[in-house]
Amino acid sequence: MIRLLSILIDCFSALIFIVPAVIVLQYVFFKQHSLSKAIMVLIFAFYAMAVFTVVGIPTVNRLMINLRFNLIPLIDIADNPSGYIINTILNIILFMPLGFLLPVIWEEYRPMKKTVFMGLALSIIIEVLQIFTFRLTDIDDLITNTLGTILGYYISKMLSFKMPLIGRVDNKDSYTKSIYADYEPVIILTTVFLIGFFLKTFVSDTIWNIVLSSSLWEHIK
Repeated sequence: MIRLLSILIDCFSALIFIVPAVIVLQYVFFKQHSLSKAIMVLIFAFYAMAVFTVVGIPTVNRLMINLRFNLIPLIDIADNPSGYIINTILNIILFMPLGFLLPVIWEEYRPMKKTVFMGLALSIIIEVLQIFTFRLTDIDDLITNTLGTILGYYISKMLSFKMPLIGRVDNKDSYTKSIYADYEPVIILTTVFLIGFFLKTFVSDTIWNIVLSSSLWEHIK
């Protein structure tokens, strides 16, 4: 319950900054004026923040060095098979929306190799960032996250005939393409990370102070 509340507070704290940031990027930086595209990008940005919150990225006021690595795949399965399987399934599910949203929103990511590369690259970055948190840097997470991206991509391909291709419509009719448009997902992910690293923590700390000092905390804990 406390873990779920923490994730919700962190995501809400980031959302305050993510919404205006994405709107400015969409309508000013990328010169895109499609409401449907803006909504989909907002969903992608909020999903990215949820991923960063769940996996535990460092924040500016909580940096540490934790040189714990697991570079041998499947080594932990013998110690706790059920826990390992549950963690594997959750990691796969966590990255499935990435593989789904990238090709749905951006035409440049319709080729499978580009979407999978993005999932792999994002997973590597997350594992490196976890050196600066209390979490373990684990090669199993890298494998399962990439697998989740692949599964999400195939789901998007299976549903593509039932849903509009947002990026394709927008590229033809809705805006004059910015020179930065090809890097849009990377810029969105970087923006979300910077919000989580520099800004989110101060809002979430304030909310936690309110929660901890209220009578509601007695019922939660």
